[in-house]
Amino acid sequence: VFIHNTQLNLRILAWRSSNSDSMSLFRSLALLFFAAPSLGAVTSGSTSLKECDDGVSCIQVSPSGSSMKFDCHLVTNPNGGHVQDPVFLLHGFPEWSGMYLPLMKFLRNKGVANSYACNQRGYSPEASPGAVEGYDYNILKADVLAIADELGHEKFHLVGHDHGGVLGWTVAQEAERVLSYTSLSIPHIDAFSKALYGPAADQSQQYASQYFDMFMRENSASIKGNFWYLSLGLTSGRKSEYDGKYSDYLPSDFQKALWWYNGAMAAGKIAGPPAYTATQLMSAGQYSVAFLRTVFGMPPDDMVGGIDQKYPTGQITVPSSFICGKKDPAILCDNDYAHTTSDYVDADYLHLVVDCAHDLTSCGGDEQDKINQRIWERIASTVDNNK
Repeated sequence: VFIHNTQLNLRILAWRSSNSDSMSLFRSLALLFFAAPSLGAVTSGSTSLKECDDGVSCIQVSPSGSSMKFDCHLVTNPNGGHVQDPVFLLHGFPEWSGMYLPLMKFLRNKGVANSYACNQRGYSPEASPGAVEGYDYNILKADVLAIADELGHEKFHLVGHDHGGVLGWTVAQEAERVLSYTSLSIPHIDAFSKALYGPAADQSQQYASQYFDMFMRENSASIKGNFWYLSLGLTSGRKSEYDGKYSDYLPSDFQKALWWYNGAMAAGKIAGPPAYTATQLMSAGQYSVAFLRTVFGMPPDDMVGGIDQKYPTGQITVPSSFICGKKDPAILCDNDYAHTTSDYVDADYLHLVVDCAHDLTSCGGDEQDKINQRIWERIASTVDNNK
C-alpha cells in the first residue's frame, strides 16, 4: 500500500530515463513532487525460495482440488514448543513472505511450535492466475483457509500486514478457525472504509489513498511507461526472495499483485475514496499526490465519486490487536477513525501506536521489540485463556 515519498522520488528517476517523451512533464512537476508440518500435496525443496536455512524450511503447498502451488516459509521449534496451534502470517503489497522470517524466529524462541508465511496468490509463481477475476477477495480468503486445511491445521493464530492485514480481518470472521488476530498497519476495514467514503469520511485519509484508482486501471503495471512496475514492482524484493529460476520479475508478473486492489473492490470488502483533481490536491498541500494525479489523470466515471463498501466485515469475535506506525504516510492509523476499530471487536482488544512508518517488520530498535512482544502477547494470552 504505502509509498515512501523519498523512495518513490528515487525510483521515478528510472521511469524518467526510459520515457524521454515525459521529460517536459517531469521537469514542470519535479520541484513540487520533491517537496513533499507437511501433509497431502506439500513438498520441500521445490519452491526456489532462497532463505531455507537457519531453522527455516521452504515448502510448497497445493490445496486439495486446486492447481495452485504456494511457496511457503515454515519455522519449526525443535523442542516442540508450548504453543501447538500454528501462526499464519499474511504479507502485504508489494511484499513477500520472507519479510516475516525475523518475527517467525522470534516466535519460535518464545515457544511457538510452527509458523507459516506463504507467498500468496499473485506472488507465488505457480499460484498466479492470468486474469483479474482470479483475485476476488473471497478467493484470497479461501486460499488462506485451504492452505491451513492442507497443512492439517483446523485452528490457527493469524498475523497480517498491509493488504495481508485487510485480508486478515476477513479471515478473522471465521471464529471457529482463527484463535487470535494481529493486524499490522490496517484498522478494521469497516472503520477504514468509513474513513474513505461517505458522510463520516476522513479527508486526510482520502488524500493519502488517492493511488487506489491508479492501481486499479487496466494494465496498471505497464501504463505510463511502466511507472508502477519500475517504482514499486521491480524493487519489491522478488530477486531476494527467489533463486535464479524465478528471479526475473516482469510487469505482467507485478500486475497480479496490483489486482489485489481490484479484487478487494470487486468483493465489496473495502471502500474507495473519491478522486480529487490535481488542482484540489495542490490546494490542500498534497503535492506528491497531485503529481501522481497529473500523471495518471482522473479515473473512469464510475470511480470518480468513490466506491462504497458493499459487504462490511462486521464484528470480530476473536481476541485482536491493531498495531500501527504514527509515521505511516498511507494509513493514518492514529486518526480518530482508526481508533473506532475497538467498536468492531467483541473480544479482548489492543491498539498500539509505535514510532514507525508503514513497514512494521523492519522498524528496528526498541519499537520493533515492542511490536514483536505485543504480537507474542496476543498469541500467548489466547493460549493461556484456552488452558
